[in-house]
Amino acid sequence: MEINDRISELITTLQLNPNSFADAIGVKGTVIYNIVKGRRSKPSYDVLQKILLAYHGINANWLLNGEGDLWKDGVEIPAEVQPGYVLIENRLETLAAQLREDFGEHPAIDEIEELCSKLIEENVEQRYKIISLYEKQDQILDVIRKKLSIDL
Repeated sequence: MEINDRISELITTLQLNPNSFADAIGVKGTVIYNIVKGRRSKPSYDVLQKILLAYHGINANWLLNGEGDLWKDGVEIPAEVQPGYVLIENRLETLAAQLREDFGEHPAIDEIEELCSKLIEENVEQRYKIISLYEKQDQILDVIRKKLSIDL
Protein backbone atom coordinates (compact mmCIF):
# COMPACT_ATOMS: atom_id res chain seq x y z
CA MET A 1 0.00 0.00 0.00
CA GLU A 2 1.37 3.40 -1.00
CA ILE A 3 1.48 6.36 1.36
CA ASN A 4 -1.38 8.09 -0.49
CA ASP A 5 -3.50 4.97 0.14
CA ARG A 6 -2.62 5.09 3.83
CA ILE A 7 -3.63 8.74 4.03
CA SER A 8 -6.88 7.88 2.30
CA GLU A 9 -7.44 5.04 4.78
CA LEU A 10 -6.75 7.42 7.66
CA ILE A 11 -9.30 9.91 6.33
CA THR A 12 -11.89 7.14 6.03
CA THR A 13 -11.09 5.80 9.51
CA LEU A 14 -11.56 9.28 10.97
CA GLN A 15 -14.89 9.51 9.10
CA LEU A 16 -13.74 12.64 7.30
CA ASN A 17 -13.46 13.70 3.69
CA PRO A 18 -10.35 15.18 2.06
CA ASN A 19 -11.51 18.76 2.63
CA SER A 20 -12.37 18.37 6.31
CA PHE A 21 -9.16 16.41 6.88
CA ALA A 22 -7.20 19.20 5.19
CA ASP A 23 -8.87 21.75 7.46
CA ALA A 24 -8.08 19.62 10.52
CA ILE A 25 -4.37 19.51 9.71
CA GLY A 26 -4.13 23.06 8.36
CA VAL A 27 -3.53 22.63 4.64
CA LYS A 28 -5.57 23.44 1.54
CA GLY A 29 -8.14 20.89 0.44
CA THR A 30 -6.54 20.55 -2.99
CA VAL A 31 -3.31 19.35 -1.40
CA ILE A 32 -5.02 16.39 0.27
CA TYR A 33 -7.33 15.77 -2.69
CA ASN A 34 -4.31 15.51 -5.01
CA ILE A 35 -2.57 13.12 -2.62
CA VAL A 36 -5.51 10.74 -2.16
CA LYS A 37 -6.35 10.80 -5.86
CA GLY A 38 -2.74 9.98 -6.71
CA ARG A 39 -2.04 13.18 -8.64
CA ARG A 40 1.04 13.69 -6.49
CA SER A 41 3.22 10.71 -5.90
CA LYS A 42 4.00 11.48 -2.26
CA PRO A 43 2.97 14.08 0.32
CA SER A 44 5.53 16.65 1.38
CA TYR A 45 7.37 16.50 4.69
CA ASP A 46 5.29 19.47 5.83
CA VAL A 47 2.00 17.62 5.19
CA LEU A 48 3.23 14.50 6.99
CA GLN A 49 4.38 16.57 9.94
CA LYS A 50 1.01 18.33 10.13
CA ILE A 51 -0.82 14.99 10.09
CA LEU A 52 1.29 13.64 12.94
CA LEU A 53 0.95 16.83 14.97
CA ALA A 54 -2.82 17.01 14.52
CA TYR A 55 -3.41 13.31 15.28
CA HIS A 56 -1.03 12.34 18.08
CA GLY A 57 -2.34 8.77 18.20
CA ILE A 58 -1.14 7.89 14.70
CA ASN A 59 1.74 5.47 14.44
CA ALA A 60 4.33 7.40 12.38
CA ASN A 61 5.91 4.14 11.21
CA TRP A 62 2.57 3.05 9.76
CA LEU A 63 2.03 6.39 8.06
CA LEU A 64 5.51 6.59 6.56
CA ASN A 65 6.31 2.91 5.88
CA GLY A 66 3.07 0.98 6.20
CA GLU A 67 4.48 -1.01 9.13
CA GLY A 68 2.53 -1.77 12.30
CA ASP A 69 -0.93 -0.58 13.24
CA LEU A 70 -2.47 2.75 12.26
CA TRP A 71 -2.76 3.77 15.93
CA LYS A 72 0.04 3.76 18.48
CA ASP A 73 -0.03 0.84 20.90
CA GLY A 74 -2.96 -0.63 18.97
CA VAL A 75 -5.37 1.83 20.60
CA GLU A 76 -7.89 3.29 18.19
CA ILE A 77 -8.95 6.86 18.83
CA PRO A 78 -12.75 7.20 18.60
CA ALA A 79 -13.78 8.84 15.33
CA GLU A 80 -16.20 11.16 17.09
CA VAL A 81 -13.37 12.83 19.00
CA GLN A 82 -11.72 15.71 17.21
CA PRO A 83 -7.95 15.90 17.78
CA GLY A 84 -7.27 17.81 20.94
CA TYR A 85 -10.71 17.35 22.55
CA VAL A 86 -9.50 14.45 24.69
CA LEU A 87 -6.55 16.53 25.84
CA ILE A 88 -8.84 19.45 26.64
CA GLU A 89 -11.22 17.24 28.63
CA ASN A 90 -8.32 15.68 30.54
CA ARG A 91 -6.86 19.11 31.27
CA LEU A 92 -10.28 20.38 32.38
CA GLU A 93 -10.65 17.48 34.83
CA THR A 94 -7.15 18.11 36.18
CA LEU A 95 -7.78 21.84 36.63
CA ALA A 96 -11.16 21.25 38.31
CA ALA A 97 -9.57 18.78 40.71
CA GLN A 98 -6.80 21.27 41.48
CA LEU A 99 -9.33 24.07 42.09
CA ARG A 100 -11.31 21.81 44.44
CA GLU A 101 -8.11 20.94 46.29
CA ASP A 102 -7.10 24.61 46.59
CA PHE A 103 -10.53 26.12 47.32
CA GLY A 104 -12.70 23.21 48.41
CA GLU A 105 -16.03 22.32 46.91
CA HIS A 106 -17.67 25.30 45.26
CA PRO A 107 -20.69 25.50 42.94
CA ALA A 108 -18.78 27.79 40.56
CA ILE A 109 -16.21 25.05 39.88
CA ASP A 110 -18.99 22.62 38.99
CA GLU A 111 -20.63 25.22 36.77
CA ILE A 112 -17.41 26.00 34.91
CA GLU A 113 -16.72 22.30 34.42
CA GLU A 114 -20.26 21.74 33.12
CA LEU A 115 -20.08 24.72 30.75
CA CYS A 116 -16.75 23.59 29.33
CA SER A 117 -18.05 20.06 28.80
CA LYS A 118 -21.12 21.44 27.03
CA LEU A 119 -18.91 23.60 24.82
CA ILE A 120 -16.83 20.58 23.79
CA GLU A 121 -20.00 18.59 23.06
CA GLU A 122 -21.39 21.42 20.90
CA ASN A 123 -18.08 21.67 19.03
CA VAL A 124 -18.23 17.96 18.19
CA GLU A 125 -21.81 18.41 16.93
CA GLN A 126 -20.72 21.33 14.75
CA ARG A 127 -17.87 19.20 13.41
CA TYR A 128 -20.39 16.64 12.13
CA LYS A 129 -22.45 19.36 10.47
CA ILE A 130 -19.34 20.68 8.74
CA ILE A 131 -18.36 17.19 7.60
CA SER A 132 -21.84 16.76 6.12
CA LEU A 133 -21.50 20.04 4.23
CA TYR A 134 -18.12 18.98 2.85
CA GLU A 135 -19.59 15.68 1.72
CA LYS A 136 -22.38 17.51 -0.11
CA GLN A 137 -19.80 19.83 -1.67
CA ASP A 138 -17.80 16.81 -2.85
CA GLN A 139 -20.94 15.29 -4.36
CA ILE A 140 -21.68 18.52 -6.23
CA LEU A 141 -18.10 18.70 -7.51
CA ASP A 142 -18.27 15.08 -8.67
CA VAL A 143 -21.46 15.81 -10.61
CA ILE A 144 -19.85 18.86 -12.20
CA ARG A 145 -16.76 16.83 -13.11
CA LYS A 146 -18.81 14.02 -14.66
CA LYS A 147 -21.44 16.09 -16.43
CA LEU A 148 -19.18 18.84 -17.74
CA SER A 149 -15.95 16.85 -18.00
CA ILE A 150 -14.19 19.51 -15.97
CA ASP A 151 -11.31 18.69 -13.68
CA LEU A 152 -11.58 20.93 -10.61
